[in-house]
Amino acid sequence: MSDTFFGGIEGGASVSTVVITNGNGDILAEIKGEGTNPWILGTELCLSRVNDLIKEALSKADLNNNIKLKGLGLSLSGCEDITFCKTFENKLKESYPDLTDEVVVVSDTLAPIALACESGGAVIITGTGSNSLLINPDSSIKRCGGYGHLLGDEGSAFWIAFKGIKLCLDHLEDFNYVPNGYSIDKVWEAIKGHFNIDKVLDLLNVFYGEKKEKSEIASLCKTISELAKEGDDLSRWIFNEAGKDIAKFIQSLYPGADKKLHKEHGGLHVVCVGSVWKSWDLLKDGFLNQLDLHNSKEPKVNELTLLVLEKTVALGGVYLITKKMNYNYPYDYEHNYKELYHYVYNQRSKNNTFAN
Repeated sequence: MSDTFFGGIEGGASVSTVVITNGNGDILAEIKGEGTNPWILGTELCLSRVNDLIKEALSKADLNNNIKLKGLGLSLSGCEDITFCKTFENKLKESYPDLTDEVVVVSDTLAPIALACESGGAVIITGTGSNSLLINPDSSIKRCGGYGHLLGDEGSAFWIAFKGIKLCLDHLEDFNYVPNGYSIDKVWEAIKGHFNIDKVLDLLNVFYGEKKEKSEIASLCKTISELAKEGDDLSRWIFNEAGKDIAKFIQSLYPGADKKLHKEHGGLHVVCVGSVWKSWDLLKDGFLNQLDLHNSKEPKVNELTLLVLEKTVALGGVYLITKKMNYNYPYDYEHNYKELYHYVYNQRSKNNTFAN
């Protein structure tokens, strides 16, 4: 129905993407805005931002921004706990009763799977932070990660940036030296330039003085990736280590996958979300070397296919709410993604179709 409207939000720690569609599946508007992680913002500010983003998207779609949505799907970082999600849903309805008829709030790991995998699959998010999730055909799940930069975020942009900073700090103070005798010069210069500092002690202000957003520290990752592509050994080593940690997410999830998912064409389907995946060529060796490890401590991963989405993850929020409502929505899975890499245990595939 062209006069029925749905909204979806992919809410990261740094950036949110919003989409408005009609009941026929046509995307009427897509916008980006500030992050919508309720643990970072606080619930009330996050609710207000969700409302404002939907109003802005409705205006961009040339719709009256007072139109009430049929359904709204929110896939937000930090929303891991079911009880918390239900509370957030209720507070949204109470605070903004004219925003939507129905709402669903889930983790940011769920929308990518909903968009690409009709019968279940896995997702690894590695953007500012990192997280992973497996959903089986019977809706059972296995989680790994999602605890933020103090307890995790392995393989993420923040992790890569922090790794570079800590390696240089320890080396400069003769506490630990960087591996293989690599030079820290280029990474250290990049750190000083990024934060506008001159010496090691200036890092105190970066981390403990004027509060820096997590995303500001994480954005150093882009510079380190550029150094790695230029051939800087330390930068390449950092990305190699990140690739190993990203593969460990898969090693955690894989044993929990239903046999039906293992038997999918190409093995387990893993949706890759987040800006760090754009540096797949730098992650690849560490990632594959980690998967090829197989002993009592490292589960064997037989086969999988990495997928990158062609449509905004926010559309996955629309998929989730329309399924919850049993609405006859035109789901179009096969056109929502493309293949990044096909892995078979101990067979190094040359299939790498991701365009940087």
